[in-house]
Amino acid sequence: MTVTETGGGAGAAAEAAAEGGARDARFARDFFVLEAELLELACVRECAVVATELPELGSSVVVAFVPLAPEQEVAGRRAVLAACLRNLPAHYAHAVAVDDVPRTVDGAVRERELLDQVLPQIARDLMSPMAMAD
Repeated sequence: MTVTETGGGAGAAAEAAAEGGARDARFARDFFVLEAELLELACVRECAVVATELPELGSSVVVAFVPLAPEQEVAGRRAVLAACLRNLPAHYAHAVAVDDVPRTVDGAVRERELLDQVLPQIARDLMSPMAMAD
């Protein structure tokens, strides 16, 4: 995190850095709660929630990748987005239906693989909200 001092001396910069640390801790907690809430939804058997930065928009994005049955896709995406809004209201959120969540042999989610598939479309949607389809 970069702190830009606008006056108030070193004490103000230290205070801003501490506030940023608290904000990061809240985000981590809310992120964990979001994943737990998603796994409680009847339409979700597994999920991968990934946060990433979109520098061209100056914002972070939360993307929930959720395998959904075709007949549950629309309602499932709405439920996932509602959970994102409840838990991380200050962040852009997207729900992406996937066939499965790719994992390494150790069981870790292959976040880069998931994001590479959808970030270009998410960036376009965020830059042109009227183009988003649901």
